[in-house]
Amino acid sequence: MPHEPALATRERVWLLRNLIGLCGSTDHATTTAIAPLLGSLADEIDFEGSPVSLDDATFDREVLQNVKARVPLSTTLQREFNALVSQNRVRNLLSQDVTPADAQLYASYALTLLRCFPRQADDIRMWLYLGSTGQATTTVYFWEAMKGNKLVSDIVRDSRSVLSLLQTSQDLKESWTVILMFLELYTFLLKIMDDEEFMGRTSGRQRQCAIPIGDVAYLVTFLKNLGFTLIFNASELDGRESRIARDVGSLRSHFGSPVAPEPLRRGRDAKPVSLHGIPGISWGYIKGIVTGLMRAIYERDSRRHFLPRDHWLMTSRLDMTAFIPGVVAEEESRHVIAEQDEEDQADDDSDDEMSAGATNFRGLDSYHRAQEALERAQRKASRRRYLENVAPRLEVLQNMPFFIPFHTRVEIFRQFVHLDQVKRRNGQVDADAWRASMLMAPQHQGQQMHRLTRHHAQIKRSSEFEDAFDAFYELGADLKEPIQITFMDEFGLQEAGIDGGGVTKEFLTSVVAQAFVDPNRTGADRYFIENENHLLYPNPTALEDYRVTLENAGLRHSEVASLRRDMLRKYEFLGRIIGKCLYEGILVDVSFAGFFLKKWALTGGHGSAPGESGYRASINDLRDFDQSLYAGLLALKTAPDASDFGLTFTVDDLIGPPGAQRPKSSPLIPGGTDIAVTNENRLLYLNKMSWYRLQGQSAAQTNAFLKGLATIVQPSWLSMFNQAELQTLIGGASAGINVPDLRANTLYGGTYVIGDDGREHPTVRLFWKVMASLTDAEKSKVLKFVTSTPRGPLLGFSSLNPRFSIRDSGSDESRYPSASTCVNLLKLPMYRSEKVLREKLLGAVNSGAGFDLS
Repeated sequence: MPHEPALATRERVWLLRNLIGLCGSTDHATTTAIAPLLGSLADEIDFEGSPVSLDDATFDREVLQNVKARVPLSTTLQREFNALVSQNRVRNLLSQDVTPADAQLYASYALTLLRCFPRQADDIRMWLYLGSTGQATTTVYFWEAMKGNKLVSDIVRDSRSVLSLLQTSQDLKESWTVILMFLELYTFLLKIMDDEEFMGRTSGRQRQCAIPIGDVAYLVTFLKNLGFTLIFNASELDGRESRIARDVGSLRSHFGSPVAPEPLRRGRDAKPVSLHGIPGISWGYIKGIVTGLMRAIYERDSRRHFLPRDHWLMTSRLDMTAFIPGVVAEEESRHVIAEQDEEDQADDDSDDEMSAGATNFRGLDSYHRAQEALERAQRKASRRRYLENVAPRLEVLQNMPFFIPFHTRVEIFRQFVHLDQVKRRNGQVDADAWRASMLMAPQHQGQQMHRLTRHHAQIKRSSEFEDAFDAFYELGADLKEPIQITFMDEFGLQEAGIDGGGVTKEFLTSVVAQAFVDPNRTGADRYFIENENHLLYPNPTALEDYRVTLENAGLRHSEVASLRRDMLRKYEFLGRIIGKCLYEGILVDVSFAGFFLKKWALTGGHGSAPGESGYRASINDLRDFDQSLYAGLLALKTAPDASDFGLTFTVDDLIGPPGAQRPKSSPLIPGGTDIAVTNENRLLYLNKMSWYRLQGQSAAQTNAFLKGLATIVQPSWLSMFNQAELQTLIGGASAGINVPDLRANTLYGGTYVIGDDGREHPTVRLFWKVMASLTDAEKSKVLKFVTSTPRGPLLGFSSLNPRFSIRDSGSDESRYPSASTCVNLLKLPMYRSEKVLREKLLGAVNSGAGFDLS
């Protein structure tokens, strides 16, 4: 006799089929009948799996009465059940005179559709978004229902009450259902809404679906208070959840991997995890969608600044005096866990090699290897849960970094680097002390000497990048250690200059300038190109330009492939160079496009892979890529008839060396050449075009750069910053040089030493008077002349190492000032006239001379 649960499943399957056949509309009564029935089958039926070709009687007998879990559908049943997610049916879901009181019913039904049909989730969201109640769009309808919810107002009012609200035993199913449905829809809306629509500066459907900016502030407060509790109090919530439920519909499906999530494996006795009675909804799902939506709004606020400056902070919930040492201790725990993960990964790789090389292993050996692999996976998952519970500050930083002030995060970043340097250099962070310890090591002295030799290079002026690549590419992660540079002039003679850090700084800034912004680089040699605002991103056609150039030169396919790999290694090396600058705290005068910087940080706490899997292209980012393309696509998006543009799903490029370029056409989707862009598919065209221009076309170059960057700087460290903050981390504060701060943190030598009376030398007073009168550009030139970098340190001039210093260089007023950038020293003659001092100072800083000037 069939088992009772299987009989219950069988009866509900046939009942659902009959209801769908009898009720062709989506009125209130039909939804009321179908919603709970469909929900009861969500964890038992595989709605999107491969169907079986059986007639009804055979299917009932051989499948429904025998299969106990994840029951497949027959071909006929799958076709009939798919009617539930047809465009017409979903779009008209709310069109039958719905009232605010119906919000929970329709939210529950829509969430159930997303659970049952995860591979069609984005289509379901799109059609829900296109629907309306007659009085309001679907998004606004659910927002109004959510805004009037007491649970929401309680969370907004007091962040400290959220934990008890999440742990309460009272039935909050209706409240959470409406909340989650709105979060799903609004997340999707942000994906397709451009900034102008979001800010209310255009008309159209997207604007009608948007919520007022004032309401966005209310929503962000709700998300902040909820998200902080989910992250910071994870250990207290973890006891309520024994396993993570299927992450259907989380933000990962929008901005992460486009592959549909794998169904959760459910055994016969498995019970779906539920949150306040909502099947399939876990703390992990809530955390994912809340964190992702918050980051999406924050990213937009970073561009358009529609919320108050401090609106995102949650410092009132944290002991900020203990925050930095606390998070550094948590990072040490993360480092230990990462090492354990690497050991298990090495074991996995070893098992793979054994399996590949020994095909005769069978039976017990195979079983033991499978068991060991499972145990390693369980250990890794256990360590991950442990880290989430014992490292709440680190989780906050990597998932919701905007809760913490920027300067605090910069201090934490520097502490993380210092911790890494201590570990790598056996406690000797200072470069000279590290070299001395290497030389004095009694064991393996020959190896240590070889290691030091590998960190020294002679670099010719005008070929800094190529020489650096040849000398240091093979170092890999060892580029983190101190390097020694000897500059050679055009005659092959050594330049003067003792590397107290300054020659290294000049080397790195010279490599960056030559590789990124050298106007003499053309064609395939242009690794990066700039947009209209002179912001850099990887040259999208560099590999194709190089291929065509090599083929035109008659090289064989294997030779072309080898040289293209060499080009990608140069992109990787450039990533390491920028990483080295970040690691050493050396500011460089280079600015990157926002969409490119967003790829550096990935998506948060678990994004440790160096690829760009966390970045998802959007039309808004096209503004930083090509302003005219952005404007054209906006016009297409709002045009009454998209077919008037005469577009197809293809994109055209010119590839090859300058003067010998040729056109190349690429389809955006299979068969795209023959598919016209219409009103119905133009959003798809916009998404595909955005992905191609921002992600697909330059994927190889970008991935190589990010791989090199991650070799030097942990991606999880960079995830603490948004794109604007990353640019500040790279190039320094853009607010101008703070002359009073610089003056307060300057050291004096020689005649200029301040005496017991505390008074400055007259020439020093003249210098600061001239500095205060200079333009921002001139102040930056003076700073670069002395320190080799044009911007001030992020944490102020007290953090400049060595300190900015001024020493006298005689009384001859005909001489120009000179500098030793290795010690950040300005050598200033004793001028008696403000006019002469200004003239000589600007003359020196505009001369462009290197170390030999001193």
